[in-house]
Amino acid sequence: MRARIAVVLGAFAAAAFLVLGGAGAPGAPANAAGYAGPNAIAVPYTGEKVVKPAEGWSLRDCPAVLAAGAPLVAACDPAEGFTVVSPGYDPEFEDVVVPVAMSNGRSSTTIDYVLGLEPPAAPELPTATYPFPAPAGGVLLIPISDLGVQCTACADGGGLEVTSFAPEGVATVLPTETHLVVRPKPSFEGPLEITIRFGDGYDGWSQPTALTVPVSRQGGDAPLAQHVQRPLPAKGGEIDLRELIHVPAGAAEAESHVLCGGAIHGTVVCDAAGVATYRPFERAAVDQFSFHVARGGDLVTGSVTLVADGADVHLPAPGLAPAEPRTTPRPAPSPDPDARESEEPADASASAGPDGSGEGEPEEEEQPQEYVLLRVATAIAPPAPPEDRGAQTGVFAPLVELLDRVGAR
Repeated sequence: MRARIAVVLGAFAAAAFLVLGGAGAPGAPANAAGYAGPNAIAVPYTGEKVVKPAEGWSLRDCPAVLAAGAPLVAACDPAEGFTVVSPGYDPEFEDVVVPVAMSNGRSSTTIDYVLGLEPPAAPELPTATYPFPAPAGGVLLIPISDLGVQCTACADGGGLEVTSFAPEGVATVLPTETHLVVRPKPSFEGPLEITIRFGDGYDGWSQPTALTVPVSRQGGDAPLAQHVQRPLPAKGGEIDLRELIHVPAGAAEAESHVLCGGAIHGTVVCDAAGVATYRPFERAAVDQFSFHVARGGDLVTGSVTLVADGADVHLPAPGLAPAEPRTTPRPAPSPDPDARESEEPADASASAGPDGSGEGEPEEEEQPQEYVLLRVATAIAPPAPPEDRGAQTGVFAPLVELLDRVGAR
């Protein structure tokens, strides 16, 4: 359903801004090109906006408004004003100037409205802790479907960027076309904070967002869960996840439990035997879901990336999901250079000994973040933000969905 926004502009107030090069009033609206003034109209990326005349005024020539405002002006009524609707966003779209003749029965005026396209809202990423650990000395592939991205303009995919991680030097972190790859060093245990961003099709990027990944050691009997690419079933189907789970030879007997994460463009239900039933609810080139295996005291993560037949996304199916980008990652824009520098102690004598020789107890210095600054394009299209902001999203959604399915919440 389109959201309607009504804008009422006083005729004589706007008439003072007929010279388009003039400065706008403080706090005046601005269109996408940056022109500000009471006659600047930002046409929303989604929805529509109704520009109404001031009370007592009416439009004199709707056909002229429709002709001058094409393709942005969709309707016009002398008493109700004119309606603008975006045909889609184009960063190179030039402003449309629409002369609107008005009258109040005693006097007339013409206002030049300046229509510009409003860019889509930037993607959103939740700040969260991933509820499944990365193995120390191993590798964790976090599927994009588990990141909780919401994106208004990602119908054809977007981009994943790794900005930094901390502590420094304890892991290797990089983005791929389908996953966020985390390789902790064997000596590290504890929380690993990874700063990531997601971009839309118009190079609009989310704010840098922290994803905390717990790192822990696994036992020698820990199972291996694969990350695979499979054909996307047009009408859904079953995937036997047991074929993707491998237990080391000679491992002690233990019961395994499988938990499925949520898909982006469909639903996934895992039964007690480890069989996932996938049902698409919309057509997509790529869909994805994670699964998690608990065995003994170990918890490992795998994933299934579903690729539609004939989709030009360069993700072969069937096959293993690569842990390295298939394309060359692009360098991401560098943040403020000052942010890369570790802070010097405010008082250089603070670490000196009693005689000032510098042989006192060394202070523990805060480790600076290691900047990765890599971004990779992805064909995985995250969902648009739901109208109901209370809807469950993010990395905890799979757990909540499971509780809902079994009636435990």
